[in-house]
Amino acid sequence: MSRSDRRAVSDVVAFTLVFSTIIFMIGVVTVTGIGTLGDVQAGTESNVAEETMRNYASTLSDHREGADRRSVTVKLQGHSLERVDATVGWSVPGESRTNISTGALVRTTDTDADLVYESGALFRVEDGGGVVVRQSPFRCGDRAAHLAVTTVEGDFSIASDRRVTLESSLVNQSITTRDANNVTVYLGGAERPSLWGDTLSGDWVAGTGDEYTCENIGRVVVHETTVRIDVVQ
Repeated sequence: MSRSDRRAVSDVVAFTLVFSTIIFMIGVVTVTGIGTLGDVQAGTESNVAEETMRNYASTLSDHREGADRRSVTVKLQGHSLERVDATVGWSVPGESRTNISTGALVRTTDTDADLVYESGALFRVEDGGGVVVRQSPFRCGDRAAHLAVTTVEGDFSIASDRRVTLESSLVNQSITTRDANNVTVYLGGAERPSLWGDTLSGDWVAGTGDEYTCENIGRVVVHETTVRIDVVQ
C-alpha cells in the first residue's frame, strides 16, 4: 500500500471516529436536555399552582372582611383539588376545649407536591417536607390573642385540565371573646399539623404534641368565618 493510500485510510478512520463521537454527543445532549426540560416544565407548573392557591387564599380572606360572594376561575392543569376534613381546637383556663371543624383544601400537582389551604394558612408539601407559603392569621402578642378561623364547607374532589370556577359564599360569622391570661390551640386534627408551628405569628409557646399556648395576655378573640365552596365546571 502506497503512502497516499495509507493517508487516505487514516483520514477515513479519523472521520469515522469524529463523526461517531459527534453523533454520540448529540444523543447524550438530546436525552439530557429532554429530561431537564421536563424538570423545568414540572417546576413551572408547580409554581403556577402555588401562586394560584396563594391568590385564592387571599380571595377567601375577603369573606372574613364581610364579602358575601366571590367567584374565581382557575386552571387546574390536570391537577386534583379536594376538600378534606380537618379540625382546630382552642381552650382557656377553666373552660372545656372547643373544636372547630375547619376543613382544608388540598391541591395535588403532577409532581406529587401538595398545596394545602387551612384556616387562612397555605403550605407547600413535597418530598416528605413542607414550607409555609402564606402565614396563618393566628396572632399572639400585645396582651391579646386573636384566632381568625376560616371554615370551608363543601363536598368535592375533582381533577381537570380545563378551567373550573370556584364559587364561594359567606355562610356565617361569629366573634367569641374571653378575658383570660392564656389560650391554647390544638392542631393535632389539622391537615398538616407538623407545619403549623412555622406559621404561628407572635409569642406562641410549643407544648406537648401539636399544642401551642399564647401566655401572659388579658384577652382572647376568636373570629370564626364559615364559607361554602361550590365547583362549577
